[in-house]
Amino acid sequence: MLVIAFCAVALLQSDSVRAAIAQLPNTTGIDGELTARHAVDHFFSLWIVFNNDDVTMSEKPFTILAPQNNASIQIPMERLTTHPESVKKLLLDHVVLGQRMDLAIGADLSFTTLGGRTVTVRAKQGNLIANGAKVVNLKVDVTNGRLIILDNYLFPEDLIEDHSFLQDMTEVLSFLQNGVRVFQHLLARSNITKLLKQDETYTVFVPTDRAFQRWHPIDWGFYPFSVPEFTENVLINHFVNANVRQEQVKDGQTFKTLGGKEIKFTKKTNLLINGVEVIKGDTPVTRGNIIFISEVLFVNESVVQQLHQQHKDKETPPLLAFPWFGAQFLSHAFLALERNPQFTHVTRFLNMADLAPHISGAGYTFFVPTDEAFNSIGLKHAPDNFLSNGQGLHVLLGHFVKGRLYDRDLADNATFMSLSNKTLHIRRIKDNVTVEEANIVESEVFVYNLGTMFFIDRVLFQEELPEVEMTTTTDSAGGSSEWTEDSSESGGATVPDILLAEENSSPSATSATDNQLADVTTVDTITTIAT
Repeated sequence: MLVIAFCAVALLQSDSVRAAIAQLPNTTGIDGELTARHAVDHFFSLWIVFNNDDVTMSEKPFTILAPQNNASIQIPMERLTTHPESVKKLLLDHVVLGQRMDLAIGADLSFTTLGGRTVTVRAKQGNLIANGAKVVNLKVDVTNGRLIILDNYLFPEDLIEDHSFLQDMTEVLSFLQNGVRVFQHLLARSNITKLLKQDETYTVFVPTDRAFQRWHPIDWGFYPFSVPEFTENVLINHFVNANVRQEQVKDGQTFKTLGGKEIKFTKKTNLLINGVEVIKGDTPVTRGNIIFISEVLFVNESVVQQLHQQHKDKETPPLLAFPWFGAQFLSHAFLALERNPQFTHVTRFLNMADLAPHISGAGYTFFVPTDEAFNSIGLKHAPDNFLSNGQGLHVLLGHFVKGRLYDRDLADNATFMSLSNKTLHIRRIKDNVTVEEANIVESEVFVYNLGTMFFIDRVLFQEELPEVEMTTTTDSAGGSSEWTEDSSESGGATVPDILLAEENSSPSATSATDNQLADVTTVDTITTIAT
């Protein structure tokens, strides 16, 4: 005796169906002899599609509307593997949980199936018709339930739907879930699906998740599939416009991919495609085939290295615990500028300013003044804390924009709001780009994938800078001297103003002090280092 039982149900795509199938009827009372006698055994054999799923059996009464074996449209067993979700949905649309339906009352009636579809039963020319299917037997009682025998499926249109290769492939891959998630994710984000025609036949070579994992940085670095155009080009070259079967392919046989590249099969101990091992076993779908492979085609170290050079803005950074753990863009930008002798001033100002609360996380653009920009307005010897608070901090924040900008974003007359709530105006005349009258001397200095820096030759909003406070230093002879910054002098040079001197200072001491002052006021040589 064959016992028919609904064991388990996998994850379904429809939320309504998810809720509906939390419980299934307990059908252990339906045996194979009964289903064969009423010629509905093919219908019940399809329920094997639920075998690997997890549901709770309900002891509620039930009704199953079972189509006979000679239904006008048949479901091939192959559809269980190629379209499992649609088969589940179809079967559940033939189940009512919670009551034994009595169609003998003869009146028109409607009810909802476990799959959420509406069934309408009407009398027509002496017969009962349920959604176009003729009721052959009103009542076949089983333990805790009832079968209603039909001559056809309730929703035959679901069986004759013309699936494209893309629909079939997507459904099969979603059913597999584990092992090919990366390919599914990348494919969903691409435009490749628009290239696949509804009535064409294809074979797709699907790399496993482990194949993609090979190219993923362990902690930080460059992941080639973070570049959309590269990813799309790679994926399209995993499709061929043919139904390729492993057992039929010949050694040395070649195919042209949809992206125009050539793939070649080699039959040795294992089947290889362009040197990549093919995982044994086809996964046929209605309009083609799915073949799984162990590596991503057309990707190698040389290709990735060249791509890295072109897309440094996609590189992920190491996590820095200092200077500012919660401000990764600011920390990495600071360390990059600190290594460049053009930016000794901005780094000392950044080091003293409490910027982390204003520039937390990532996704910023920093317009960075060079040392010469600060020197030109007499700030060569400004104290390190000159821009650390108050109006100075406000001016410093005016050099930052929330959001990552590229050179292409700096269009003529474009405006951007800085973190100081001051508007930055862009002017672009051919290759010359300015921001608030400051020339951009180097564009798109990428701080990993955290943000972008643009080097400029002028301090922005400098008219709002506070006056430089005097600082007191002690010379080697024990004398005290005070310094001020006077931007009215030619070239903004620093002028020492010796206000105090020791009465007993010796000529040698004075000479030493003069030499020190001369050293301090010597104009530094600016060395430009490309970053």
